[in-house]
Amino acid sequence: MKIDDRKHFFAGVLCFGILLLAAMPALAQVFGKTYEEILDRAKKEGELRLWWEVPGERGLGEQFEAAFKKRFGFTPRVSLTPVTNPDSILRFLTEVKVGRVDADLLYAGASDIAGRPERLALFEDIDTPLVKIFSPKFKGVEGVLKNVAAWKRPYSVDVTTLASGIVYNTKRTSADQLPRTYAEFAEGKGFADPKWKGNFAINTIGPASPLADMAIHGYWDIEKQKKVLQMLLANKPLIKRSSGDVRMAVALGEVAAATANIGGTEGLRKEGYPIQTKLFEDVMIVGSIGLTIPKGAKSPNLALLYLAFILEDGLPLVERINGEGTFVDPRSQLAKTLKAMPTAKILEWTPEEIVAGQRDKVRKALQALMP
Repeated sequence: MKIDDRKHFFAGVLCFGILLLAAMPALAQVFGKTYEEILDRAKKEGELRLWWEVPGERGLGEQFEAAFKKRFGFTPRVSLTPVTNPDSILRFLTEVKVGRVDADLLYAGASDIAGRPERLALFEDIDTPLVKIFSPKFKGVEGVLKNVAAWKRPYSVDVTTLASGIVYNTKRTSADQLPRTYAEFAEGKGFADPKWKGNFAINTIGPASPLADMAIHGYWDIEKQKKVLQMLLANKPLIKRSSGDVRMAVALGEVAAATANIGGTEGLRKEGYPIQTKLFEDVMIVGSIGLTIPKGAKSPNLALLYLAFILEDGLPLVERINGEGTFVDPRSQLAKTLKAMPTAKILEWTPEEIVAGQRDKVRKALQALMP
């Protein structure tokens, strides 16, 4: 090959390489670059595979459909898989191992993803398009994103809050008869008081929520937690598997009160059950579960559009129908309640604590004491 030919050859290779590099971002572009492009792609994708139990509750799916059409002018096909967390993330991770991605929008706890590079790599960056494209257009989206913890971004946005407190049957007791602080339990008071013997409930998954979570940031040590659990067990509580089971037991009047995640209580009350909630004045344990978009989703633009819709219109609908808000949504009653509790210490597990195994260590130690 002559020198001039070589020059032309390498120049051609260089030009091709530049063109290829320029084309790569476009090829790798999952989401549209503008709102209009995302909307157009979403319409063409047509079907959303949604793994989340909430749209299947109390007619919410129909409410979502009507509100979505009003907002965007079309109705997507939604294939709903009504799963909750942690079942959703565990199933997803199992299927990914065999090369399956059957969800476009997935309900999953950020704490089960954060701090694990191999899991983080499975999800799209949704923060960038939500902030740059949707926040300027939708104030509800902007308000929620401002309150999502930095460590949950860019792959997850909170849509559900887990908040621990007391649920009680209004026909069997009243708020003024209930414990005011969780610190009382460590003093042999609260539900450890003999006057509550056999008339309160705890769960086994927590166990005895929020007891296991009192270890967050070392707020209580394990020996103190064990002591409180032993006092509670000695007072013969009704033991149920989950907070949902505990809430239903209280709603049905099996016991007067219980410690539990208070989410879902308002939904039961709206169905006519005599149930109400009370928050502890000294501490509040919170957690959250969000929506994520997996890499390999068949309808990523529709998933992103639907997620923006949930943040803008869906969360207020969920609160109005189910009575459940999330503390990251400044429009919600829960956010306003937390703001009105300046003395309560808010505790939430960090990804570092979870990855280090601190949460599991405490739960395992308490679980060993459960009957």
